[in-house]
Amino acid sequence: MTWQSDAMTREGAAPTLDPATLRVLLRERVGANKLEESLAIVEPFEVEAESGMRVSMAPAWYGLVGDLQLRLVRDTGDYVLTLHASQLDDLRLTADEAITVALANLRRQHGEPLAAPWHNLQRVCGRDEGGSSAYFLDRPFWRARLAEHPDGVVAAVPRTDALLFAPLADAAAIDSMRQGIPGLHAGGGADYRLSSALYLFKDDCWTVFQAPAST
Repeated sequence: MTWQSDAMTREGAAPTLDPATLRVLLRERVGANKLEESLAIVEPFEVEAESGMRVSMAPAWYGLVGDLQLRLVRDTGDYVLTLHASQLDDLRLTADEAITVALANLRRQHGEPLAAPWHNLQRVCGRDEGGSSAYFLDRPFWRARLAEHPDGVVAAVPRTDALLFAPLADAAAIDSMRQGIPGLHAGGGADYRLSSALYLFKDDCWTVFQAPAST
């Protein structure tokens, strides 16, 4: 199983739903620029199944902020399965509750998010750097950073394995983010690339600080 791609549920399969398998991923929605954070459900769409038939999909995917899309999935240990929106009812969870469960599972599996110096920025990750982007959703971590820097914290998540931040008051660090993040994003390739935007955490929510380069 990797954090870089999620597999569709195989036809005829009916795996048991278990909250302990819930995970949350971020993906890029090219061309989007949602200015403020909220969960906006992705409308159902059709895909082509292995049999060649077109089937309707209503996954638990949400526009989050900027060009970031949040996806609730299930980790079987061997691969990642799409969580369908209807399965939230089966689990008796709202989307917010499912995200909270998924983040608790992330911390249990990969540890609490830690920040370490990275050039003149800070880089966030747990035990698995490959999935560090999910910690963008770890609100307690960002609340603690905001307590240290009340003016706000600017973050970037250009790749699935890169989550960076700096205090808004650090002009030099913010300038290096403005210049360097688009390149990190562009060099990520289709499997790793996330967002070229910069995001501001203040007042307990994320907003777009600098729009994605693709908009």
